[in-house]
Amino acid sequence: MMHILKIAAVIIVISYALRLVNAQSDVMVFGGLAVIGMSLYFLFSVFGQVINQLKSKL
Repeated sequence: MMHILKIAAVIIVISYALRLVNAQSDVMVFGGLAVIGMSLYFLFSVFGQVINQLKSKL
């Protein structure tokens, strides 16, 4: 259950960061790209945890 909430939070953060990427200020664009990058890293680490948890149950 906790993994699903983390994935949902990442999707929400990425959708907000896409608004920053469409901004006119360069700082906000680079900030949005940084947030998206960190969110994707967090998402892949959560997926790794889920896969390891599934492997341990098999």
